[in-house]
Amino acid sequence: MQTLLSATPLGPAILRWNYTGYQVLARQGPHGGLWNSAAAALAEWGIFALAFVLVALLFFGRPAERARLAAIAGAAAAGLALLLNHLAGDLWYEPRPYLSTYHVPLLAAAAHGNSFPSDHLAFGGAVVAALWVMRRRWLALASLVVMAGVGWARILTGIHWPLDVLVGLALGLVVGAIVGAIALQLGALGKVLAAIPLPRWPAVAGAVVVVALGFAVLEKATHLGLVAGPIGIGVVLMALLGIAAPSHTVRQGQA
Repeated sequence: MQTLLSATPLGPAILRWNYTGYQVLARQGPHGGLWNSAAAALAEWGIFALAFVLVALLFFGRPAERARLAAIAGAAAAGLALLLNHLAGDLWYEPRPYLSTYHVPLLAAAAHGNSFPSDHLAFGGAVVAALWVMRRRWLALASLVVMAGVGWARILTGIHWPLDVLVGLALGLVVGAIVGAIALQLGALGKVLAAIPLPRWPAVAGAVVVVALGFAVLEKATHLGLVAGPIGIGVVLMALLGIAAPSHTVRQGQA
């Protein structure tokens, strides 16, 4: 599969540049043995850390009106970044490194479809920038460190090329900064969000279930039914764990 842009002479040149970048990372950076195992785990699951950051910020962040607004802004920015990322993929096609003519070894679970740009890095970059603009600086810096690790891991394991990671991250950072700047002007919405009573640990446990199932299935599934089933189970678990009954939690906290 090729797009109009990737079919130009620029396509092979960029592929060669990507392979050179991969070689530098694979040969000069940490690799082999436990490093490869760690990279495989980070490439597959590292993005969950940022999802959990948003969940924790939503339920535990203080002051509530700013924390909840930051969490919503991060999630909205991530969703918009993923949408724009897919549109960018329609303009440029790049085969996955392990499927390319360079036969880069695959060290993690196979990913399919267009390699360009990286959805994981677009998601992470959007969250990082939104949190930074919303003045959650320490969370933003910690998230950036995680995403740097994810980018390294997805290149080393043969899932993405260096340019996929750089463009995905840049796109996410721009989108996150814009969404965060808009959210800063919505103080009234923050007050509304802060007034909504939310349970604590039961809700977080349920939300984690939904996030985990949603991500895992969206990564693997190609049919809507396969996606809806696990997410539906997660919603049921959230209800059973108490997210559907916030009033009880509020009364207990006031006692």
